[in-house]
Amino acid sequence: MSAAVTELDDDSPVNPGEHHTHGLSDGQYFKVFFLLVGLTALEVSTYWWDDIFNADTKKIAVPVLIILMVIKFFLVALYFMHLKFDSPLLKRTFYVGMIVAIFVYVVALTVMNFWSDSGTTEFNNPPIDPPAPFCATSSKPGPCPAG
Repeated sequence: MSAAVTELDDDSPVNPGEHHTHGLSDGQYFKVFFLLVGLTALEVSTYWWDDIFNADTKKIAVPVLIILMVIKFFLVALYFMHLKFDSPLLKRTFYVGMIVAIFVYVVALTVMNFWSDSGTTEFNNPPIDPPAPFCATSSKPGPCPAG
């Protein structure tokens, strides 16, 4: 008694024999990879923007870096982690995580006065002219009146 043996694709542990496509072809993965390499090169280049443009580019570079961070996060999550082909619940989990991370990052930058800081590294130095001391018996600044 011989039975024909058919080769099953056991991609699914729940439904053996069910075939699933798991994403892109190798060539498409390399396209995404080289796009990520290009975006990373752009991120690294922000280090030299001050020298290239002869100006303070911090106010431009940080938002550009945040946008590039978001794009790279979604490219990696969608294609290399196969999130694009997963259930909507998992997608929403990652989207909410990214939104929370951006919110925390922007709040941290705001708390550290990033948006209004002049960029000086001497912000902790004492003032150049200290205020005049107050006399204990007078409300006017300066030394105590004689007498």
